[in-house]
Formats: sequence, C-alpha cells, structure tokens
Amino acid sequence: MYNIIYNLTTVILYIVISYYFYKVIANFSSVKDNKYAKFASIFGAYLVPNVIIYTSDIVNIFYTMIGFILIMVVFYKSSYIKNISAVMIFYPIVVSINLMANDFCTKIYFYLGKTLWMDYFAHTLEMCIISLSWFLIYHFSKDKLSNIDRYIDIKTWVMIDIICLAPFISIISTNINTPMGKEYQAYPIAIACIVTSLSMIFLIEYIVKSVKNRLENQNLKLEYSYYRELEENQKNVRKLNHDMNNHLSVIYSFLEYDNLEGAKEYFNELSDKFNVTNRVFCKNSIVNAVINSKYNLAIKNQIDCFFNIDIDEILPLEDIDLCSIFSNTLDNAIEASLKLDDISKRKISLKARCDKGYFSFSICNNYSGIIKFNKGKYSSTKSDSSMHGFGLENVSEIVNKYSGTLDINYSKFEFNILAIIKIT
Repeated sequence: MYNIIYNLTTVILYIVISYYFYKVIANFSSVKDNKYAKFASIFGAYLVPNVIIYTSDIVNIFYTMIGFILIMVVFYKSSYIKNISAVMIFYPIVVSINLMANDFCTKIYFYLGKTLWMDYFAHTLEMCIISLSWFLIYHFSKDKLSNIDRYIDIKTWVMIDIICLAPFISIISTNINTPMGKEYQAYPIAIACIVTSLSMIFLIEYIVKSVKNRLENQNLKLEYSYYRELEENQKNVRKLNHDMNNHLSVIYSFLEYDNLEGAKEYFNELSDKFNVTNRVFCKNSIVNAVINSKYNLAIKNQIDCFFNIDIDEILPLEDIDLCSIFSNTLDNAIEASLKLDDISKRKISLKARCDKGYFSFSICNNYSGIIKFNKGKYSSTKSDSSMHGFGLENVSEIVNKYSGTLDINYSKFEFNILAIIKIT
C-alpha cells in the first residue's frame, strides 16, 4: 500500500515538474507544428528538469545539456540563437536547483536514518522542492516573456547569451570541481546562477518594454501629426466658407467679361490653397495616420495609388503590429516604385479587410525586376543594405505571432504580398 502511494506521488510530482518546465520553455519559444516536435518537446520537458545532479557529475550535466540544446534547436520554431538563449538562461537554473535539492535531501536521509521510509521521504521532498521551484519560475516569467519575438532581434539575443556565459560556465565548472562530500561549497555559485538567470528575464522584459514604448511613441507622433493636419484642413475649410461669397464674386467677374483663363487660374489657386490632404481610410486613428502619411508620400512622388481599406471593426491585433504591417509594406512598395524611371508605371494597389473571421491584407506594386536575397531572405536594394531590408522580416514575424499565413510572390515586373490572419 505504501509503495503504491509513494509511486503515485512520484509520478504526480514528475508530471508537475515537467508541466511547469514545459510551460516556461513554451512561453519563451513555440514548438514546431508537427507531432514529432511536440513529442520531443514533452520528452525534453521530462528529461531536463528531472535529471539527478551530483557534484563531479560530468556525464549527467553534459548529456542533459546537449539533449536540451538539440531539442531547442531542432524542434522549436524560433531562430537558433534565441533557442540557444533558452538553454543559456534556464539550464544553469536546472543544475543549481537539482544540485542543491539533491544534496539537501540526501543529508536529511543520512541525518535522520537510512531507512526505506526515510528514502521515500527524502526523494519526495526533493521532487517537491524542484516542482515548487518551477511553479514559481513559471509564474514569475510568464508575463515577462510575452512578445519577445516581436521586440528582440538577433544581436540582442547574442548579447544576452554573452552575459549568460558567466553563470552557465560557473555552475558547470563548480559542479565538476567540487569534491563529493563538500557540496555546500557549490551553494553560493548555484544561488548566484539562479539570481543571475532570473535577472536576465527582468532584462528581457525591460528591453521589450523599451522597444514597445519607442514604437508606441512613433505611432503617437503619427497620430498627433494626423490630427494637426486635420485641424489645419478644417481651419482652411472654415476660411473658405467664410470668404466663399468673395471668391464667387471674383470668379463671376472673370466669367462676366468672358475671361475663362482668369477664372480657371483663380479657381486652381483656390483648389491648391484649400486642398485637403488627409483622408479617412479606416476608423482606427493610428492606422489611418500611418496610411495617410504613406499615401501622401506616394502621391507626392507621382505614384498611382489604389487603396481599399475596410477594417472598421475592432481587431485582436495590437495597433503597433497593424501599423508595422502597413508601414513596412508601403515603404517597400514606395521604394520600389521610385526606382522606376517611367512615372506611368509607378503603381501601388493596397487592399485590407475583415471578412468571415479573417483579416486579409494584400499589396501589389510594380518594380524594376531586381530582387536581392541575403541568406535566403529578401534584402534591401539600397546601397546601405546593412541598415535596411528588415521590413518583410518584421511583417513575417508579426504574421507568425498571430499564427497567420504570409504569401510573397512576384513576376517579372510585379511584386505581391498577401497576409491572412484569423481574428475569431
């Protein structure tokens, strides 16, 4: 009976440890969409946090570390650098917690008596400590690791990995060099590694918030500019209404004396003076400001534009992401159009709408027929390509964030992008 209770408790605790470790990693990076990847990720969630760590234990430490790296790199969606970052941050925590929990419970076993029941108690206590640790780590990190794909680039992940090298190497070397029976010597390093790794989660949260705030400020500036221009246009319209009788009298005078050229010239001056440049493409003011800004830039550069926007309903997409889709694709389309010497060929067609539970976005533009690739990705044709060419990559990351589909195709002189995201 006692054996059954012990075995059942052990299984439950193993499941709890694996579950919360899996949730922590899944919150950091998404598993690939196939059954083998899901099985491997679940197996890794069982293997990695439940490994028994002793001092001078080279085999368990290195084999588990290599297995963790392979699972993250092969079976998770994000970039290799980001997935390795998960190992750099969380593996020192695994080693530190398991080392201290195993040593602490082993000492209890020897101190209170080496009996079968004490062995059961010590082992159960060890798993309770580990499961509680990952429960707390999950609740500590779950809100701090949201949207990291969208706001942290590869260079930042490399910087994070470099910082994590210190605790990563420290705990492994300390474990290897600490002799059996003196495990307490590894405690300060283990605690420091846990604190450092958890601090990295704070750093990631800070970076995400900083980048997000910067993007939100840019959108607010666009919205402010839009309302300023709208206010100026309304003021001009009020002026026009106020002076309408005078303007009509002048035009009537030209017509009365059969001076059609003078009437046309005066009318054109009025049209230019009171031209309203802002249009209402959709009810989302920030998105509308972005589209207006790009539309006016396109018209200024003699690009023929056809915009059909029907997204008046509330979308489950963040305004920053929605603006990024429009701004990045329109920037690329305008850039490509400006490379066409024949002004009559400068054309952009943009369609966006919500229909039957889906948000669809389509943009088509003429281009010179020249496309650059860098490591299999679309690259900017600008002279300083190192500072550009991230537009389509950003759009792709946003679409992936909402589990949508992105289709990019092109003919000899036409470039097309189609994005579809399920919104209900």
